[in-house]
Amino acid sequence: MIIAIVLILSLIINIGKTTVINAVAFSMNGGNLLYSPFASEFNNYSLNNNLNITLNLNLFSSLNATSLVTDYETMLESLFQKKSNKYDLIFYDNIYSTKFGPYLLDLKKIIPEDHLDMYLSGVAQQTCFYKDELVGLPMVIDFDVLYINKEKLRTYNRTIPETWDELITTSQYILNEELKLNNTNFVPYNGLFSTLEVGICSLYEFIYSFRKSKESPFPEITSQEVVDALYKMKEMKEKIGSDIIFKSNEDFTAKKFSDSNFLFLKYWYLPVLTKTLDISPLPGIKKGISGSVIGGHNIGINMYSNIQKRNAVIEAFKFLTSKEMHKKYIAKNNYLTPISSLYDEDEVCKVVNCDFFKSIQLIGRPVTKSDDYIKYADNFKKNVYEFLYGNK
Repeated sequence: MIIAIVLILSLIINIGKTTVINAVAFSMNGGNLLYSPFASEFNNYSLNNNLNITLNLNLFSSLNATSLVTDYETMLESLFQKKSNKYDLIFYDNIYSTKFGPYLLDLKKIIPEDHLDMYLSGVAQQTCFYKDELVGLPMVIDFDVLYINKEKLRTYNRTIPETWDELITTSQYILNEELKLNNTNFVPYNGLFSTLEVGICSLYEFIYSFRKSKESPFPEITSQEVVDALYKMKEMKEKIGSDIIFKSNEDFTAKKFSDSNFLFLKYWYLPVLTKTLDISPLPGIKKGISGSVIGGHNIGINMYSNIQKRNAVIEAFKFLTSKEMHKKYIAKNNYLTPISSLYDEDEVCKVVNCDFFKSIQLIGRPVTKSDDYIKYADNFKKNVYEFLYGNK
């Protein structure tokens, strides 16, 4: 009798009590602009449906980092190792699915299958698994495109290249014409084969663009396709670039966007840049074959999150990754949504170029090749660059 009374009193006390869910994201990669509307929408949804759940979005930046936490990923790793339940929902760079996977819940065990199926036909297969566990879903996808100085192409009556050979031929011609005008700072193509993370992105997508067919997987490292890709890369550097240009990082590319003294620039797709510049998929070894490495961030559920909040956390997770939210805030705002079926909907295709987004051929970075992806990527770059910039 006493136990029954206690349970009843407990239920009465908890009626109307709000469950607070904490999510964490990195503000420097657009977390505030992208994720804040999602959080606001959920809180309105919760209020209107009497869910008694509040979602707090905590944005991490270099300004609120301590001296012991030098970056966002280090902060997350530190919390995971301490088995902290400070944050329930984790936004993380998709290259860390393997690194953070042991600390995130397997979504296949807690999220309805039909919800997950929206994602599993797309990039989630490449970016969201730890071993055989689904430890996140993609929120937004970054990818590389070719930015085009249409005024230069129009001036010299040239067209957008679809193959690397076409890009070399067009670039050589226009470079020579610009040099006749004493335009010695003209950049035909930037390369972005730098020592930073963007370097492994450039290398991987370039090699991927040399696969035999659109449906072929990433070529084996010892294959002729990889050999051909490396020689073509070096040919491009020698004919239309230089060590300095091809080694340059993203700051150099940003300056070229600013001064417009370029022909083609490879860079991450940014909707704001498409307002003034034409874009196309990156070229390939032959027409119809292209490649872009997958960037972007996933959302996962902290396995150390308070079990008493689990149902509320799942409710918020499903809302944030729902088709309606992606349609409203990702697809219709001209970002690439990981829910590919949205590009078959007239409502979306009336406001964005669905055919363009469908044409992007994505490849994940080699995050599963080693327990230490960063070390693997550095060694990969080192070996390729000894050939590209040296005599090996």
